[in-house]
Amino acid sequence: MVSSSDRAPIEHVAVYNPSKERAAITDSVGVIDLSIFPDNDTIIFQHPSYLTKKFIKTGISGQRQVSMDRKRILIDEYVISASKSRESTLIIPYMVDVLKKDALMESTGLTSAEILESTGNIAIQKTQGGGGSPILRGFEANKILLVVDGVRLNNAIYRNGHLQNAITIDNSILERTEVIFGPTSIMYGSDALGGVIHYYTRDPQLSEDSLARFNINANIQYSSAQQGLTGHLDFSAGKKHWASLTSATYKDLGDIRIGSRRNPTLGDWGQIMHYVDRVGGMDSTLANAKPLIQLNTGYTQLDLLQKIRYTPSLYVDWILNLQYSTSSDIDRIDELNDYSGDNLKYAEHYYGPQNRFLASLKNVLKKDNSFFTNMTTLVAFQLIDEDRYSRKFRNDERLSQQENVQVFSLNLDLLKVWSTNHKLNYGAEFNRNLVDSEAWYENIRSGEKLPAQTRYPEGGSQTWNASAYASYKWILHKKLVLNLGTRYNWGILKSTFSNPLLPYDRIDIKNGALTASAGMVFIPSDRWQLNAILSSGFRNPNVDDYGKVRAKDDFVTIPNPDLSPEYTYNAELGISRFVEGYMKIQLVGYYTYLNDAIVRTPYQLNGQDSLEYDGDLYRVTTNYNAGQAYIYGVSMSIVANLNENFTLKGTLNYTKGHNLSDDVPLGHIPPIFGRTSFTYRKSRFFIDTYFVYQGWKYDDDFSPYGEDNESEAMRYGFPAWWTANIKAGFSAGAHFDFIFAIENLFDQFYKPYASGVSGPGRNFIITARFGL
Repeated sequence: MVSSSDRAPIEHVAVYNPSKERAAITDSVGVIDLSIFPDNDTIIFQHPSYLTKKFIKTGISGQRQVSMDRKRILIDEYVISASKSRESTLIIPYMVDVLKKDALMESTGLTSAEILESTGNIAIQKTQGGGGSPILRGFEANKILLVVDGVRLNNAIYRNGHLQNAITIDNSILERTEVIFGPTSIMYGSDALGGVIHYYTRDPQLSEDSLARFNINANIQYSSAQQGLTGHLDFSAGKKHWASLTSATYKDLGDIRIGSRRNPTLGDWGQIMHYVDRVGGMDSTLANAKPLIQLNTGYTQLDLLQKIRYTPSLYVDWILNLQYSTSSDIDRIDELNDYSGDNLKYAEHYYGPQNRFLASLKNVLKKDNSFFTNMTTLVAFQLIDEDRYSRKFRNDERLSQQENVQVFSLNLDLLKVWSTNHKLNYGAEFNRNLVDSEAWYENIRSGEKLPAQTRYPEGGSQTWNASAYASYKWILHKKLVLNLGTRYNWGILKSTFSNPLLPYDRIDIKNGALTASAGMVFIPSDRWQLNAILSSGFRNPNVDDYGKVRAKDDFVTIPNPDLSPEYTYNAELGISRFVEGYMKIQLVGYYTYLNDAIVRTPYQLNGQDSLEYDGDLYRVTTNYNAGQAYIYGVSMSIVANLNENFTLKGTLNYTKGHNLSDDVPLGHIPPIFGRTSFTYRKSRFFIDTYFVYQGWKYDDDFSPYGEDNESEAMRYGFPAWWTANIKAGFSAGAHFDFIFAIENLFDQFYKPYASGVSGPGRNFIITARFGL
């Protein structure tokens, strides 16, 4: 099987007769043996990306190739993350975004957080240059789940504020990225309240015969707004049963230049007017000679990956997966731009190197029996190092806080298929987190060290979680699919304190959580699809929720030993209108009710509502189960082929949230946002013009507890903004690709919602890829 446009082989083409008594699938080079079909049989060729073809076998028996025409709009494609097994989007009730390899290669995003913006359905918050916190339906940080190659990244110290952990995944080695919107606790357990972002890195490829296959790929990317350079190299080798993939990526990203065109009413908001440097051995506040340059936003990062694959037979597959990511120190620009009187408040405020190590071993057994059709076992270990350093202006004492987390996990996922209409996914998961926290003050002149307040419990913390799930899919008819699922989770959390300010020295929390979901897909005709979901989700409190001591803005957060899981109850309705091969219009509405939602609230410690911390007086807050809150919203999208070469894509997202218990706005709710693109493709060339936009986030809609980073906004909130962008690319087959992009074409100043760092100004991006 080959594509009619470029004669490229097509793998995974389903080939069957009308009765489906005989069926087969093309291999990785598009080859299939038709001898299983009688000469007078009708043979159907079907693939999600191509128009279906039908032949009498005798009519094609003399042909060496059968060509298929690519669909102009890919209405049916597969996803993996929704059920942890490959299935068509036409039988999945969830709203799903998929970034496939081609889209990832064309992306100008510098990190695995930035590439998500191209979906048009995910807002990205950035606290600092080395940041990127995705927001899904008003949920962020530890209320969405990050997964890489089946291993959950969320750990015991994932914050409820803003997270940059997504950037520790190397976007240069990704094969695909899938985003499932809405509660998906059935398949993934705790944390998946807003959805799941699942990154899949490339797997080593086996040779089709006894000859070894070798591939080398390299790419280099330059970004003018940061004077940034990214270099990537990967090497793969494969034989019939063994294969290996080695990858390395290095990023050197400088300080970000912001846009020069700005509304005069903004004043100098968003500019870096001053910085601190040592002059004569003393901290001094100096004027920034180039206010358009956001000092202290640059950083470097190194990402390494090694995979080894062993496939002894058609039924067994083993993959060893090793990943390591480390960075330079990453400055907290949101803290370094704060003033205390006429001087800046901090001389230093930065994260230490962000270190993430992952080792996993996956086994896939594909041997149909009474218990399963496929069984996947995944054992993983992670080691995370997260450090913070701060020193106030003209204070010689530097506060150092260091956290180390070890994560052990085991996943068992089974799939059982009965005929073509019944499918059962079931399995179990276990994970354990160990958290060690240290802190000290170090005199920058003498080197003397003194004990300091740790961010997390001084005596260490441990968490255990065990769960089991089942999800059943019943295809009653080609027009109706039902999905039912349930999961039970049991969690234990333990921490030990030695803080004289606290009225306790231990926290022990035990809880269980039961969740369920029911979904329906109804396809009355080839022009319409209706999706409906009723689901519940949960999130166990972690160490960051119940055990943290942390100061930001005017607040200090202290531990709360009485936290319990937060639950969501979600109703979702999606309507899609298709014009086969030409257009898809989708409208999704959702309402989420949060019960026992974990939010910040004013608090008293030992009868006092204020606390002196690190030399300053702060108002005391704590995380608590608020009682009730709600989030509702709507997502709209359109994909349309205007003609054979032009494609229009557009998205628009609106979200609203409210804390019912305190009668205040809920934090992390982004303003209205979206993306529109016009793309022209001809043979190996494309040009894409796209607009990214975000509405006002007014101060009346801010949470009063700091989650929306009110201190980074102007007087009335975060202003609306838009950017015009253009990129063009050319491909010379498998050996060379070139992309040139101009982002923020009109050099406009903007600052995304809740961000500490402003967006880049006019940005020239050049990407070149080479393959052998």
